[in-house]
Amino acid sequence: MSLSGFLGALAATPAWAVLLSVAFTAASYACLSGTEWLALQALGHDLSFRRAAAVAVPAYAVTNSAGFSPATGAIFRAKLYGRDGLSAGQGAAVSLVAGLAVTLSGLVTAGLVMLLAPAAFGAALRGPAWAPPLVGAALALPGVLWFYAFTPKAPAWLGGGRTSLRRSKRALGLSVGLGDWLFSSAALFILLPGSDLAVFPTFLAAYVAGSLLSAATGVPGGIGVFEAIVLALSAVFAQVHETAAALLLYRCVYSLGPLAIWGGVVLIRTWRRRRSRRTPPAATNRGGRR
Repeated sequence: MSLSGFLGALAATPAWAVLLSVAFTAASYACLSGTEWLALQALGHDLSFRRAAAVAVPAYAVTNSAGFSPATGAIFRAKLYGRDGLSAGQGAAVSLVAGLAVTLSGLVTAGLVMLLAPAAFGAALRGPAWAPPLVGAALALPGVLWFYAFTPKAPAWLGGGRTSLRRSKRALGLSVGLGDWLFSSAALFILLPGSDLAVFPTFLAAYVAGSLLSAATGVPGGIGVFEAIVLALSAVFAQVHETAAALLLYRCVYSLGPLAIWGGVVLIRTWRRRRSRRTPPAATNRGGRR
């Protein structure tokens, strides 16, 4: 890859593609907030969706950049949910359930697209025609857990004996889990020049693989690992310099953007609190006039 080719692909990215990437990012974080809220409901914590989103959005913004999400996400949630009366262990449990739901939904998403477009994967992988449907069915199998977990008949390790979620909420959990991966991958896919919807299923599977494998390494934000996997798996339908330019923009939009916004909000709130503490109350006379 040449530097001129990379810079040319970066400059050729249209503004509307960046704006669509921002919109898809917002939709992805909304789905993550839905997963967070359902995890709270499943564990018996009756908090509002707004409160769940207020914790989930900055939590995922931090873990997407800090890496090793099981630890960083649990610590972050334990602190924020402590304001709602949840103990550190309860906050860590919410982080565990939400994180497992996101991971499993990634596998289910990859499996479903293999089942829906087996020909595309057969051509990309150059394997036998029966391999993509078989692998897809195996990956999509954990989807049944959404309709079995947190029910009276489920074992303890699947939430049995806890608050029972209605079937509609369990179906919603599967929907927002799939939606998160669809929107987050679309946020990157739309940045590729001349992106063709016909190759989106293959790209989606590559995106899921890159995300899950890079998260397993514990590298901060999966930087380098995620890019290497996506570059290798997407080489069949995109040029290397085009994918590299899209990955850089994606990092700014999906990871650094929400983190910068949340950091700005925290700084403003901290500044306002300190200012209010330093400003002495105005003295008043008996007549109520200052």
